[in-house]
Amino acid sequence: MLRFLVSLLAGGLVIGGAWFGWTRSADVEATLAGAADRAGAPIPTRQRTPPSPTPTATALSTRGTDPGRPCDLPTPTDAAGMNTLMTQLDGEPRLQGADHGGSVMLADGRRLFVYGDTVRDTDVVGPFMVRNSVLVANGGCLKAMRVEGDGAVIPDTGDLGHWPMSLRADPVPGGTRVQVLTATVHELGGRDFETIGTGLATFEVPTNRMPRLVSHRAVTARSTDPRVPTWGAAMWDEGPWTYVFGTASDEGKTTAGWSLHVARTPTGSLASARTWEYWDGSSWVAGDPAAAQTPAAQLVGADQGVSHVLGVFERDGSWFAVSKEGDFQGDQLAVWKAPSVTGPWTKHRVRPLGNDASTVRYTVLSHPDLTTPPGTVLVSWSEAPTSEPDFHTHPQRYRPRFAEIELP
Repeated sequence: MLRFLVSLLAGGLVIGGAWFGWTRSADVEATLAGAADRAGAPIPTRQRTPPSPTPTATALSTRGTDPGRPCDLPTPTDAAGMNTLMTQLDGEPRLQGADHGGSVMLADGRRLFVYGDTVRDTDVVGPFMVRNSVLVANGGCLKAMRVEGDGAVIPDTGDLGHWPMSLRADPVPGGTRVQVLTATVHELGGRDFETIGTGLATFEVPTNRMPRLVSHRAVTARSTDPRVPTWGAAMWDEGPWTYVFGTASDEGKTTAGWSLHVARTPTGSLASARTWEYWDGSSWVAGDPAAAQTPAAQLVGADQGVSHVLGVFERDGSWFAVSKEGDFQGDQLAVWKAPSVTGPWTKHRVRPLGNDASTVRYTVLSHPDLTTPPGTVLVSWSEAPTSEPDFHTHPQRYRPRFAEIELP
């Protein structure tokens, strides 16, 4: 089991469970004086053509889904355009601000984003904060997913909430099926939380319609031991396999960063834990998660390692892990590169990404399905204010930011 006490900034934040809260409060306070630079000039990008649907017997039903938002605004072509696109959240009461912001391309050319703790406009919708939300971008227009009761898109389970980690998409007749690996979080009281396992949420997104949640179920056993990897910290399809990455720490969660581990399952079998194989440092071991929990199984060590959630992808025969070095405590955006998924992985610092007295920066993600010039990739990271009132009065300060970076 994974236990991560999620303490928010002392004297500051009360948005319990934000992604930067995966680090204990003592670690948070120690990083507030760090400097941070802004991203450089954007590089033009172009989006890849959506893949063709995989034949199945029946097309997706539109029953229970809202219409998508029509749009005649052009699709953003660079990081500056993506940042401008997100300013439309000023007019979206169900998603004024949030962290995470992982994305996938849908079969109809739209883009789906998932978010963690989400703040809303309580003049229009309540409650003020929910554990997760979903957004669909059509060209240069945004629309948040609406659910009955206006709660979290992936509903709480009793006293348990669910944060999105990584996601993938399969084109199917009539639309797209999207799978999201989630972290199950338990509120301990006050500002403390523990994560206790990984779940799998499945959405259906009919063409030009909004998503519908089909199911959400546990895929790992619950645990409070931080040495057990949190599976789903990143995910990538390559060849016949879906690779699922996990992050772990030591017994006391004292490391500045997390170790990186990998498992795999045949593509299409993500929900079936019995099909998973775990890298133990020398071979793939079927059906035994403990095989991935030894020091030999670490792709990256926890000391100045990756963040708890990150981006991993393959390109032109090389593998890349994009993260903030040392997790919340760090001050550098880094890329680990490897010739194969099992390594060896070599770290390259890419650009400053520290915290300062007014803003914390965390959860670097990659968006490699947005085609960028050779040798670059589009990334985003979450930003949040250190002042509690700003979540209510300036929710635009609590949103991911985009930039292009050069790959090593």
